[in-house]
Amino acid sequence: MTEIDKHTKLLLDKKDWQNPDSFEELGYIFLGPMVFNFFIWLKSELGECDKILFNSREGYFFKEIYEIFQNKYNLPESVYFKTSRKISSISSFYNTADIFRTFDLHRYKGTISNLLKDRFGIILNIENDVEIDTNIELPNLDLYLKEILYNAKQVRQDYEKYILEIIGNAKNIVMVDSGFQGTTQYNIQRAYGLKCKGRYFIYKGNPMLDDVKGLYDFTQSNLRKNLIFFESIFIDKVGSYINIKNGEFINEKYDKSLQYFDEKTQIIDGVKQFINDMLSFNIKATEVSYIYSDFIFDLMCKEDYIKNKKLFDIFFHDNYYVRDNIKKIIRQ
Repeated sequence: MTEIDKHTKLLLDKKDWQNPDSFEELGYIFLGPMVFNFFIWLKSELGECDKILFNSREGYFFKEIYEIFQNKYNLPESVYFKTSRKISSISSFYNTADIFRTFDLHRYKGTISNLLKDRFGIILNIENDVEIDTNIELPNLDLYLKEILYNAKQVRQDYEKYILEIIGNAKNIVMVDSGFQGTTQYNIQRAYGLKCKGRYFIYKGNPMLDDVKGLYDFTQSNLRKNLIFFESIFIDKVGSYINIKNGEFINEKYDKSLQYFDEKTQIIDGVKQFINDMLSFNIKATEVSYIYSDFIFDLMCKEDYIKNKKLFDIFFHDNYYVRDNIKKIIRQ
């Protein structure tokens, strides 16, 4: 057990793990340790970095948390980077092969019209709309390829102006996200030639990217199966950034009744309190291990471990890039 883990245990020993009575307590006990470990690890990974990009939407709260560490350790400037798999992917389409390559990494299940809208940015009224599952069969997109590529060119040009403004004079950039495959980082590298380091909570691997790491081991940690819970908490006040026109971003539809932003802010408040309590110890050791904090977060995600079931009414996951519905997250 690392020194960080020992101090974590010291803070949590008096807590009633199975009966947290608030969202703040949920965040303090179960997310605080994993987020603290990640940002201590990230601090050690920055090297000569002169700008950090916190990818939306997880980056909304990531940046707030990072600023606690930035103020204490005089760390580099950070930016909340408006991006998504969708807008970065569309920006990288130069030909038909690029369009179909999206199915290699990400399945789609839903109607053809929703696929065109939610993955490729094309809104059409299709008379004979059908349900598809790309794990079974790839759709015939011949009628739509020209329009997809035309739209991609427009998005690529508009989005480039935003990226150049965000990057400024920075030469050594680190992109931070939750995980898994660095899809957004790869798409932006491919579309604009922008190479940066990637630091993720958990990273599966991508042979097309260099200098990319994740703290939580993809094959050994529980975070791989629990990331959907994590991403449900780390959201923004708006939907995903899916397009940009004339310098103005367009966001995905956002159902406030299913987002519970205020409650998730309370969870993050608990995370911040845990971090501040840990920093008050002035821990000098830099050794970081994901194992103990991963164990703690996994307990939160286990069916019936936490008795207060009302705390879990707020967990939904919207991922229109791969399906056309919002999923209620159930503890397993």
